[in-house]
Amino acid sequence: MSGSKVRILVGAPTLPPLHTAPPDQDRRQKGKAVTRNLFHALVLGLAVLATGCAASPARLPVLDPGQAAGTAHTVFIASSRQPAEDPADHFGVERSPQLRFARAGVWVPHNRLPGEIHYPARRADPDTQFALTGWQDYDSQADFARELDDTLIALPFPERDVFLFVHGFNTPFSDGLYLNAQIINDFGLQTAFVHYAWPSAGQFPAYLYDRDSAQFARDGLVETLILLADRQAVRINLIAHSMGSLVTMEALRELSLTGRTDVLERIDPVILASPDIDIDVFQAQLAAISPRPEHLIVFVSARDRALQLSDQLRGGDHRRLGIGAQRDLLTELGATVIDLTDLRDGGFSGHTAFASSPTLMRMANTGVLASALIGMQAEAQDSGIGTLSDLAARIIYLPARALGER
Repeated sequence: MSGSKVRILVGAPTLPPLHTAPPDQDRRQKGKAVTRNLFHALVLGLAVLATGCAASPARLPVLDPGQAAGTAHTVFIASSRQPAEDPADHFGVERSPQLRFARAGVWVPHNRLPGEIHYPARRADPDTQFALTGWQDYDSQADFARELDDTLIALPFPERDVFLFVHGFNTPFSDGLYLNAQIINDFGLQTAFVHYAWPSAGQFPAYLYDRDSAQFARDGLVETLILLADRQAVRINLIAHSMGSLVTMEALRELSLTGRTDVLERIDPVILASPDIDIDVFQAQLAAISPRPEHLIVFVSARDRALQLSDQLRGGDHRRLGIGAQRDLLTELGATVIDLTDLRDGGFSGHTAFASSPTLMRMANTGVLASALIGMQAEAQDSGIGTLSDLAARIIYLPARALGER
């Protein structure tokens, strides 16, 4: 999770009145006080969590890497954000009713630990910090589509997929773009990359604004998926993080309700990482989607502090999907669950463990993760692979239908 540091001052509690209230009124007042104090505590908790997370100044400087060690990744962008007030920031926090398109070269330095993102200020150090190597705005959807097709056609056929990333809550445009590039780089992805940037405010106290923006962003994601399905890609690999999972499920539901099965058939897998969705809402969304993706993968963690707070804001009775309390239900619904609770290298909050855990990266880059996802044991060519394979078997829960086929 990323975003600007937030400082919130919580006022001192109000002293009770000197007169004695009737018992029922007294209980109501105490109930309101408890609710108010709980809300204050949660807001303060969010502020503490914000301070603990890596905070970005939301800058996108363009650099010439020169002799620095690193890799520049090309990322196409479809956004339902308005342009930023500062042109150097490209996209802001306000909502745009029409999609805007761009392409970025994103520099990922080699001098860092896997999973780490070092954010730049107005100037970037190419040896250690993420930055841009180039930027192009597209005047039309047609120009965007043509260049994306050119990129796809240049790839070997087995790699001719589109990897579409939908960021989460509290994400300035720059942070979402850098996270996308970090995932591309550290997981060794070889395909064409598209970033869907929806209008998150990029601030913890703006949770409700982001919640409304997630609903607003559904139509833009639907339009993006329709556009991508008409390209030269074999498949659309769709991964969504946090509240971006809500945007994604709503978009898939809308495609189904409007009869766009041709688009849904091109989307596989669908990966929901730390999904900030109520389980009842998720079940209703999934029930309305037909055809469903062949592979639905959900990353969960009981140590996800952000989702724990999201739970508490709702009274704690309806757990967020990404906490993992409904793991068995998810597998019954046909999802593969990857439980990251026991991976201790996934960052302070645990909310971006799917992207920042070096252990998970090693599983992916050695083929262990792919083998486990289809219910096979990777060949233990050395003790390290064997250990990873054992760990993968412990954290991956296959869908009930797959277990029945074995």
